[in-house]
Amino acid sequence: MEPHVTMTGNLVSDPVRRVTATGVVVTRLRIASNHRRFDRDRGEWVSADPVYLDVNCWRQLGDNVAASLKKGDSVLVSGRLTMREYDDAHGGPRRQTYAIDAVSVSPDLCRYVTMLARPTRDPQSVTEQVTESPVEEVAAATGAEGGGAAAEPDIVTPSAA
Repeated sequence: MEPHVTMTGNLVSDPVRRVTATGVVVTRLRIASNHRRFDRDRGEWVSADPVYLDVNCWRQLGDNVAASLKKGDSVLVSGRLTMREYDDAHGGPRRQTYAIDAVSVSPDLCRYVTMLARPTRDPQSVTEQVTESPVEEVAAATGAEGGGAAAEPDIVTPSAA
């Protein structure tokens, strides 16, 4: 089971959009989140130490994040928590870093009012190539073999009243 987290925080820098060698878009952002509580003894609000996390946004989510968010924006991030180990560059002990592979990112509506806009899409990028005729697709879906009595779909024509 993969750990799924939802976190609120502020962007500490502008998102950075990159394209991988295979042509996949990934946008990376870094958020800081900290907890504030009221200290009754001191009579004031105090902040806990901030938690910094990298967030990776893939494909369309990455494009949308890069076009919509900037440094300082408050966001909600939901996704899979990942951990990576690596060797210290200066010969120190092995280190760990955590990140979120985002499933969704949104502005924090406790702080903002937002206007939604759907991204424009190239029709060619969402068009499937047809490899079979509709009759063959129906036969394959119903389990009928090509050499038997695969019935063609009924065609209903409206009658004039």
